[in-house]
Amino acid sequence: MDDKSYYEEIESILRQILQPIEKISFSTFVRVVSGYKIIPIDLSKKEDKELIEDLIKVCYEVIEKIKNTGGVKTKDGKTPKRVNEVGNHIERYVKDVLSKYGYAITPKTKKGKQKSTGYPDIEFWYKGKKEEDGRVVYIEIKTFNEKNINSSHRTFYASPSKDEDGIKIRFDAPHLCLSFKIEKLGSDYYATGFKILDLSKLKGGIKREFNASNKELYKKDLIVYEKDLNFIK
Repeated sequence: MDDKSYYEEIESILRQILQPIEKISFSTFVRVVSGYKIIPIDLSKKEDKELIEDLIKVCYEVIEKIKNTGGVKTKDGKTPKRVNEVGNHIERYVKDVLSKYGYAITPKTKKGKQKSTGYPDIEFWYKGKKEEDGRVVYIEIKTFNEKNINSSHRTFYASPSKDEDGIKIRFDAPHLCLSFKIEKLGSDYYATGFKILDLSKLKGGIKREFNASNKELYKKDLIVYEKDLNFIK
C-alpha cells in the first residue's frame, strides 16, 4: 500500500469512528464504562414493588416539603435565579427525605472518594443505616415542565471517565430517575408532579467531539499575533 492509499484509509476510518452512535442502551453504556450492570426493575418482585412504593412516598414528601418552604430554595433560603438551577436544589430535598427510608450519600468513586459532579446524583442504601447496609440504588434527579417534556434537546448526560477517580458507580444496582414537574407560581418554583423512571430501559446516543483546554489552545506556537492593551488600572 502506498502512502496516499494509507492516509486515505486512515481518514476513512477516522470519519467512521467520529460519527455519532445512535440508539445505544444506557445499560450497555454503564457496563462498558464502569464494569457494573444496571438491574432492571421488575414490579412482580416483592423487593422492587416495595422500593417503588417507598420512592413514591418520597416524591410526595419532597413536593410537600417544597410547598412548606414557599417553593424550591437554595441552602441559604433564596429562590434559584433560573429554572435550570432548580433541579440542583431539589436534590437536597430528596436526600433529606430519603434519609427516612435508608441511607443516602453523594456517590463515591471506586477509590472511595465522594464526587458531586457527574452521573449519578445519589447513592441510596434502601432500608440501610450505613454504606453496604441494605440494597443499593443509584438515583438521578431531573426536572421537567409541560413545555419541554417532548423536546428533542438533550437533557440527560453521562460521560465516561479517564480513570477510576471519575466513575461514580461501584455496584450492580437499579438505576432510577426521580423527575419532578416544575411550575413557576409568582417568582417561586414549585414541584406539582413527578415521574419515576427505570433507566435500564433508556436508549440514547453518543456524540464524539474534539476538545481542547485553554492551556492547549493558547500555546505559543498557535499564536499568529497578540497584543495586550493594559489601559485599565
